[in-house]
Amino acid sequence: MNYNNKRLFTSLRENTIFAIKFYFRSVSTSYFLPKLSRFINKRLYGVGFASALNRYDDSLTIYSSRSDKKLYSNYSATDKFINFGSGAFFHRRWENYDYPGQSNYYKSIQGVEDKDFNSIDLCSEDLIIPELDNSVTLIYCSHTLEHLDAKSSLRFIKECYRILKKGGVLRVALPNTKNDFYLLRCMMNQFNTLDDVSKNYARDASTEILTDSKALDFDDLIEMLRDVSFDSRAFYNALIKRYPKMAEFDGSNPDRHVNYWDFDNLIDVMDKVGFEATIPTFQGSSVARPFCNLHVFDNTEPHIAFYADIIK
Repeated sequence: MNYNNKRLFTSLRENTIFAIKFYFRSVSTSYFLPKLSRFINKRLYGVGFASALNRYDDSLTIYSSRSDKKLYSNYSATDKFINFGSGAFFHRRWENYDYPGQSNYYKSIQGVEDKDFNSIDLCSEDLIIPELDNSVTLIYCSHTLEHLDAKSSLRFIKECYRILKKGGVLRVALPNTKNDFYLLRCMMNQFNTLDDVSKNYARDASTEILTDSKALDFDDLIEMLRDVSFDSRAFYNALIKRYPKMAEFDGSNPDRHVNYWDFDNLIDVMDKVGFEATIPTFQGSSVARPFCNLHVFDNTEPHIAFYADIIK
């Protein structure tokens, strides 16, 4: 693929695909809506309708599959697209891989194993993704790397490199904890004493980096934050040095955040693995047009995320 003429930082208005969005308080608990969404995608995509379920804003979106198909006009029918950590994601052109759900609700949004998604443990020490070398055109990985321990994430990234075609794109979305800590510092500098808002902000920012930090005594947490001058990476390093188990993956609780990422270490890791370029982007901005459908991509907690296109 030739990405030389692609403009990345376009207005989100340019990504508009006709859609109708329905909000239901029950999206985060319903067993019926995930089935309905998959039915629409499987049965109605060919006649103009597709759907996306978003449990983060409690919405079910019906969008134009005709407009969506145009985003794939530069790709052939044999091009392969894979979503790792797929959750409720479903698209006719994409193949899903995910860790088997531990709750009944998460199982319902994943769908049927080996039919709607392929089961995979990305933290397996002998991980081999069951795809051929240089066989995949696009990979999407949204809010997944932070759940993998450091060794497992590197192993997974190397596997993504192996299966991607030359010029293929790995798109990642990750919590923007560096920005969280910057905003936390801005807030803390305004107050002589901690009020409930700043306390909650501090707790939320720290747990986005390491979920288990919620168990820390609050005074200890604030002391650590001030010791590292509210630097997110320094906080992560200090915390896992003191509590190394906070950075270990636990299969019985896969939702935990156990790993730290920002653009600096993401670029460093991808460069060492052998990728040609790591391009920082915004929500809905991508060198690969399919990722510009915001009804499907970049809609998982976009307000706390950063995005990158990584090109092999």
